[in-house]
Amino acid sequence: MLALIGIGLDTKDISLKSLDFIKSADLVICDSYTSIINNEAIPFISEYTKKEITRAGRKTFEDDLKSTITPAKEKDMAILVIGDPLIATTHHIILDEARKQGIKTKVFHSSSVFCAAIGESGLDIYKFGPTTTIPYWSKNYKPTSFLDAVSRNLESGQHTLLLLDINQEAHTPMTIEEASDILTKAMQAAKSSINNGTKVLAIGDIGTNNQSILYTTISKLHSSAARLSGKAICLIIPGKTSFAEDEALATFDKI
Repeated sequence: MLALIGIGLDTKDISLKSLDFIKSADLVICDSYTSIINNEAIPFISEYTKKEITRAGRKTFEDDLKSTITPAKEKDMAILVIGDPLIATTHHIILDEARKQGIKTKVFHSSSVFCAAIGESGLDIYKFGPTTTIPYWSKNYKPTSFLDAVSRNLESGQHTLLLLDINQEAHTPMTIEEASDILTKAMQAAKSSINNGTKVLAIGDIGTNNQSILYTTISKLHSSAARLSGKAICLIIPGKTSFAEDEALATFDKI
């Protein structure tokens, strides 16, 4: 059997039934490709279950996926995923490949940035439009399409959750300074209706004891760097807000 196991956002978010499966598993792999690993979570899980946990990256889950999961035909394999297992497309591909090989599958869900960030924001979940990601720019790759998604949501009065890219080489999350720079350059290149005065929630290490939520404008995101340094960050750009949502936004620290 192949089990995709969500380990949540903080060290001890993982469920007891997930830990029970890991204890009995023959192979345990942690996905270090689609998200940033909590440095304390994996040692905690390994010590609790008395299992050796192998960390694996893009090559394992893309190039070598077929051979990686083939042992699950005869053995129980657990793949640990930060947050919830079925958020990233990669994990759906893993399940599809397992089914093609006739491997039984099971999913253990957990908390994710989607439920935690939206819930903590105080904004109505039913008023969120499509989520988008701020990608890293390179010399020959400078996309601005993520702004189109935000603009469409704003035109409909909807809120937008913006995820930040991961530096795959250094395996570090995009910083608030990097996100701010890319946002600013993208707004200039695309002549977007989104501007420096657009309101934004900057959310760091959501779901942990170190979480921070700041309510500011795009022009002042750089000023939040000291408060969000070293944290895994996402952004929310509110659309049309109700009185209750305004009251929630008013409770957050401002810059």
